[in-house]
Amino acid sequence: MAPVPEDNAAVREPGPDASDASAASGSLHLPLSPAGADRIRWFSIASTLVSAVALLLAQGTGYAATLGVTLGLALAVAWGWPLLTGSWTPTATTVVLAVASVAIVLSALREDLLWVPAAVAFGILLAFCGQLVRRTGREGLVLTLLSSFGGLVVVTSGTTAVVAASSDRGQAVAVVAMAAVGAAVVTDLLAGVRGARPFLGFVALAAAVLAAVVGASLGGEVGTLEALGIGAAVGTVSWSFRRVLALQPAMLTVRGQVGAGAGSVLVVGAVVHLFSGLT
Repeated sequence: MAPVPEDNAAVREPGPDASDASAASGSLHLPLSPAGADRIRWFSIASTLVSAVALLLAQGTGYAATLGVTLGLALAVAWGWPLLTGSWTPTATTVVLAVASVAIVLSALREDLLWVPAAVAFGILLAFCGQLVRRTGREGLVLTLLSSFGGLVVVTSGTTAVVAASSDRGQAVAVVAMAAVGAAVVTDLLAGVRGARPFLGFVALAAAVLAAVVGASLGGEVGTLEALGIGAAVGTVSWSFRRVLALQPAMLTVRGQVGAGAGSVLVVGAVVHLFSGLT
């Protein structure tokens, strides 16, 4: 089969876009080693904090604002996710995820989320169609499809949290969750500390739970025990999401770090949806 000259962005040497990120996070070279990858990713940290704060403020503003911010974060994921997950056609995968993201997020205009499965199915169809019209061979077909499907999962999870803005309890749960996600980012600042590496998961859990409890105490909709559960769930999931991607070559680039940061916020949407529905 013909090689794929243009698209294997996950394995080629980082280009001009990677130089800025490499300079910001140190001089890393492929392949990445676990020790070499354990360093601060400033763009990932900034992306996570901005995304969490934006959603926190949007949830307090109303449904339309939450929908708009979620759509913006979904498009950020569509931009960075193909590089992070090793798509052999990153440009085409970005287009697929961007179009599907618009459909999935706007399906939340119905608060019962009845249209979400149809929007996800549309995204899956787009992913297959993108490969059917591909003219550069079929190398990396499965990996490219998995990249698209993984991005759809992240966007869909974030979309389910949009409906939380329709109730006072849902807004309170979302605020507590975003506070926990933001607090867990503190752990990323310790990535370069050798002695702290074995305990990063515990630090993320403790920081997220503490922030969730403090956030819940400022309102009356979420109890302390619920805050403990929300903080533990979203904090560990969000931090683990970024941690799992730490060795990806795309984490050398600004694009990859932005995608990882925005994705780590959207991926906890299902947890927000679950807790906002509990009485």
